[in-house]
Amino acid sequence: MANAQTIIATVIHDQLGQILMTVFTPNGKNPFEIRVAPNDTLLAQLQQPGTDPPRVSLSFVLDVLTSALSALADAMPVSAAGPIGVLARSDVARVLDSIRNALPLAGLFDRQRDLIADVTGAQNVAALRDAVGGLFQKLRDGISVTATKDSVSRVQQLLGNDAGTALPFATVATAALSSLQNAAGVPESVERALLDYFFRSEGYTTVDGERVVAPVHLSDVGSAIAAGVAGAGSARGGLEGLKGLFSKATGERYLRDIIRVIVESGFDTARGITGPSGVYAQVTQPLTNREKFVLWFRGFSSMAESGAMRAVELGTQGVAAFQTNPLIAASAGSFAGTVARKLAQDSFLSVVREELRR
Repeated sequence: MANAQTIIATVIHDQLGQILMTVFTPNGKNPFEIRVAPNDTLLAQLQQPGTDPPRVSLSFVLDVLTSALSALADAMPVSAAGPIGVLARSDVARVLDSIRNALPLAGLFDRQRDLIADVTGAQNVAALRDAVGGLFQKLRDGISVTATKDSVSRVQQLLGNDAGTALPFATVATAALSSLQNAAGVPESVERALLDYFFRSEGYTTVDGERVVAPVHLSDVGSAIAAGVAGAGSARGGLEGLKGLFSKATGERYLRDIIRVIVESGFDTARGITGPSGVYAQVTQPLTNREKFVLWFRGFSSMAESGAMRAVELGTQGVAAFQTNPLIAASAGSFAGTVARKLAQDSFLSVVREELRR
């Protein structure tokens, strides 16, 4: 099994989980900062006619690679089979201990040390399946609400015991449950979003109206256009409904989609972004130039996503000694990119909401 690759993904998820725990905490600091000149406001710019780009300066620190991969390279034992050679469970445990000593790990997986050692040290598919199943069980054990516990079980049925999708779900759910007093809705929101993705022809709809559509629904192009026109009242809305439809059915495509759905739905619920009384509705309702708002909302998030995704994927692929599996790189990159996307959206909403209150 490619356990060294899984260690890379685990470390990246843990570092991003630490950031999520901070953001989910009331009054937590968001690493994506939007700064406006003293005599200007983001709200005033949004209310102006036209769709010009914003006048802002940005600060975004989301570096989970330099120190993490450096610590991982130092900790990884080298054998005759090379750094990617099969590691015994005891070897994996020592690697994790070395990484833990070198990095400020979030503790998301610290309480699951033995389970993570099993996941990254699995020698066959059956062992990996059992280890990932243990992650879900550990998550259920920490939940007191029966309905939420049952929802975790149903999410496991939808995802299967696959490390590429189990790690993102465990990270988001654990971060929310560790940081919020009432985070019971996070697993339920992920469950509903996954059902939309798999079973609705229009797929899962993000807070800003983008659609994440499973490749299996390619035959539903006509209904997607009709749904978009009905929702937006224009042909442009119909075209918007096509976004994500033209996706080739590959394992990587499904992996990236599922990770995005997990992070989008879980983050939005944890931060109260969606719904009639959610932050997104509160911010957009009084605006007169909503077209500009949506463009900026997507622009900030796409910029953050692209930077984080490129950094992670190039970083993992660049560690030639690990011979990183493309699916593991896709998993880590998609998770980092979507987390960055949500952080940018959250920051943008927070700035505008504060200015509306003045």
